[in-house]
Parts: sequence; C-alpha cells; structure tokens
Amino acid sequence: MSLSLLVCFFGGFLPMFVPSLTLEIVLRVICGFGVGLIQPLSASLIVDCFKKGSEADALMGIRSTMVGLGATIFSSAITGMTSTWKSLNFAAVLMIVCIMIVAFNAFDKKRN
Repeated sequence: MSLSLLVCFFGGFLPMFVPSLTLEIVLRVICGFGVGLIQPLSASLIVDCFKKGSEADALMGIRSTMVGLGATIFSSAITGMTSTWKSLNFAAVLMIVCIMIVAFNAFDKKRN
C-alpha cells in the first residue's frame, strides 16, 4: 500500500511544477494508477479484517461514501481556497501523512 501511496503522491504533486501540458497529463495518469491500486486494497483490508456480515457490509458502505464525499468536498474546498487550479495539486502533500501512518502501523511489532 505504501508503494501505491508514493505513486499517487508523485503523480499528484509533481504536475504543479511541470511547464508542459503533456508531462502534466502523463503524471496525472501515473496518479490514476496509484489511486487504482489504493481503492481495491482498502476494500480488501475490510474484507480481510472483518467477518462477513452486517459489520463488514456497514464498513464497506461507509468506505464507499467517504470515497465519494471526500473527493467532492476536498477538491471543492481546496479549489475555493486557492487562486489557481494548479494549486489543487498541493493536496497531494496529504499523501505523505498517509504514507507515514501506513509505514508506522505496518511495522508495529505489537500489532503483528
């Protein structure tokens, strides 16, 4: 999961600094691959960690809701607070926080 977060970070953050539209599109495609890796992994974690039944079903519903609402609300809020649409790429910095959370929890000896 850390690899997919890194791919998403670099593909989402670097377009803010490139001068070429072609390179920006290529980086956006790379970001899309990262997101494409993250989405199924988050669903499989729920399936692996919770028994089938109402608890897993409820968590899958919450996950789906948060994915939809998060993208809509977060992108609208960032776009409204910034003066240019390229500043929206700065939101990828939050991927660093996610990478750190995953890295610290993945290597925690007490949990394994």
